[in-house]
Amino acid sequence: MMTSRFVLMGTALLLSLGMVACNGGSQPQGMTETSPEPAPTAEPAPTEAAIPSPDTTPVPGSAAAPPEEPNQDNLEMTCTGSITVNDIDFTVYFTREAGFSRIELKRPATGAVFAESFLSYDGKNAQGQAIWRGSVQEMASVTLVHLSSNPAQRGDQVSVGYDGQWGRGDCR
Repeated sequence: MMTSRFVLMGTALLLSLGMVACNGGSQPQGMTETSPEPAPTAEPAPTEAAIPSPDTTPVPGSAAAPPEEPNQDNLEMTCTGSITVNDIDFTVYFTREAGFSRIELKRPATGAVFAESFLSYDGKNAQGQAIWRGSVQEMASVTLVHLSSNPAQRGDQVSVGYDGQWGRGDCR
């Protein structure tokens, strides 16, 4: 049987192989097959006070990333709808990676986009529905509520608020 043992003696490192004899057939003093290896000197483990824990307190109004959803496919969809009080059509763009990240607002008469907003995830409401917020030219707020507590999928509905008026849309 061939075994290896490394022992640090002073500044010399001696290697003892079970089948190789040292110094012409004799082993150095203190190195027998059954002698225990010297116990390694262990440094004391750092205490918890020495390792700072990260701050886990959420910052109000911060643009936190959406929580990771269980089905991480490559879903991309658009949600279209209207806010009839203001005579506005909207298109919301969704990707699994970014969520409900962008909305375009248009006048139905012309079909021209008059405003665009990038949305940021803002948490969930009491019903577990994701809320996304943005603004148009820092003057009017845009809020989107995903009307499901499940991960987004085709066929879901969203509710969009612009300048205090609300409308609904379907996702395809």
